[in-house]
Amino acid sequence: MKIVASFVHGYSNLNVSQPDLPRPSLMICNGKKVNIKKYIFPRNPEDFKIHKKIIHGELPSKNLKDFKKLPRFGFTGLFKFKNNIYCGSWNSIYMIDAKSFKLRKIFSNRLMCDLHGIFVNKNFMVHILTAKDTIVFSDHNGKIKNYFSIDKNLKVKKEKKVLQNDWRFLSKQFKGSTGFFHFNYVQIFNNEMWLTSRNCNCFVVVDLKTKRAELRTMNLSTPALIHDGVKKDQKYYFTSIDGKILIAENHNKKKVQHNREKIKKIQFFNRDLISHVVRLEDKNILGRQPNWCRGIEITKDKILLTIDGRYDTKLKFSIIILDKINYKLIKEVNFYWSEVGDQKKIRYCAGFDIISLK
Repeated sequence: MKIVASFVHGYSNLNVSQPDLPRPSLMICNGKKVNIKKYIFPRNPEDFKIHKKIIHGELPSKNLKDFKKLPRFGFTGLFKFKNNIYCGSWNSIYMIDAKSFKLRKIFSNRLMCDLHGIFVNKNFMVHILTAKDTIVFSDHNGKIKNYFSIDKNLKVKKEKKVLQNDWRFLSKQFKGSTGFFHFNYVQIFNNEMWLTSRNCNCFVVVDLKTKRAELRTMNLSTPALIHDGVKKDQKYYFTSIDGKILIAENHNKKKVQHNREKIKKIQFFNRDLISHVVRLEDKNILGRQPNWCRGIEITKDKILLTIDGRYDTKLKFSIIILDKINYKLIKEVNFYWSEVGDQKKIRYCAGFDIISLK
């Protein structure tokens, strides 16, 4: 099994640009072999014009200003579709050959900013304009096909004024999550779109036919800040950024009750998903508290995660592989920034997403 993890990094000097300098952004693990891949990251408007031969979708209009504070470098959300890996960046989606890892295309349009999770199928690419809780559908040339936003009342609506800004060249001006929900992962199952909300610690599910949204909540038994979530074998696996995995499933199965539960008339109670907590600090897993926990991938028998790399901590992140049944640690692969760059100039280096390839 080949593992691909994306990661992001930022400089203490927020004026560092150098759009022609390839930056480390993918970690490829194949058995004991670890390979780091580098790619260019055009970010300011002029950078896009310089690299217009490889950029598809929408080039910046004239008179757009540069960033006041340059955003992070690197890749965020990952998605494998056909023979390519699609990688989110601050203001673009990269299409990279899944075998050679060569950059094929960069897609970008005015509704790309602070990309998190992405989704791709034969009809479109999906990303989130995080700060506006707006889901954007682009064609396979990067052009906007459709979009809608979800407000605080879970109303799904389309506001044309969101197109008035070119969001690509706005940096986050404050620390912490943006948007009402701060959507991270996005997945589509038949006619339903499932979005993980960090701010609400739940899924927001949108019926793409009726354009109605609802919450899928969990009976959390511990504080949590969920980031990413995937569905596998009728279970939902979430990362909590404080070093936990939450495993949730529908409560209406008779076999789904915790050991402590002795409820004969469970139908009397309102609840949606019930959850089980796996703490990475457990002695059988890490034996320590990770300072960050983000991407997650579930295979037939393993759980893959990226951990560590918060601001102003040790300049490293790790991929960890756990047994899916007993959650014991199988393997940990560390990436230290000292392997590729000057540690004195870097403020953080964190894993973001992870996928597996056959």
